[in-house]
Amino acid sequence: MFYVRAELTYGKIEYDRASGALNITGPIRLTDPDGDIVVYADAAMLDADLRNGILTSARLVIDQQLQMASTHIRRVDGRYTQLSKTVTSACQVCESNPVPLWEIRAREVIHDSETRQLYFTGPQFRIAGVPVLYLPHLRLPDPTLDRATGFLIPSLHNSTTLGWGIKVPYFIKMGDHRDLTVAPFLTSETRTVDLQYRQAFANGDITANAALTSDDIEDGMRGYLFVDGKWNLAHGYTLGIDLRATSDI
Repeated sequence: MFYVRAELTYGKIEYDRASGALNITGPIRLTDPDGDIVVYADAAMLDADLRNGILTSARLVIDQQLQMASTHIRRVDGRYTQLSKTVTSACQVCESNPVPLWEIRAREVIHDSETRQLYFTGPQFRIAGVPVLYLPHLRLPDPTLDRATGFLIPSLHNSTTLGWGIKVPYFIKMGDHRDLTVAPFLTSETRTVDLQYRQAFANGDITANAALTSDDIEDGMRGYLFVDGKWNLAHGYTLGIDLRATSDI
């Protein structure tokens, strides 16, 4: 269950004895016990145990990485945090640079603190303020979750050969010891899919990285496969694999 601690820097708190509601004029800061989830708001109307209510001009920060700004945030049953007209990004935003390098705008975002999942309605990916991708729905594991099937945080890449592009990885949990990450990479010069397979064994592990691409560097499909593995054997011996295969230089 997601219990919170409230901190009021300055302002006032009005308590309604009949309903048990708190009317808070902030700034106000709500945190979970571990400090991984923090909500900042200018004002709030909450019940006495802070499990239900509405926060206005609010911002949700998860694991000091992902932040979501919203006109208002609704807390439900101490578990769900519902954000309306939300801008989500891991990029630092300041007065001199108000537009993040990448952002996800959505009509609604719901954070489930028990399953640690983020559910987006009508998400729109933007790069430097320019829309590049629309989806009806999107689910992301929040940054505090180590392994769960779903989209990971997008990342921006730039090179002199391919220019600016966005990579949107999708993580697939195939069990307690195996997983696969599929990451489409799109720029004006290339269409690429990166793949990474990982498997852990009792005495070692193996990782396979591969990619298929169609770009302006050469005609046709191109690709590579790199496999690295290591196992500890009896009597101090080690077995290793180092495989490199490419379609062209």
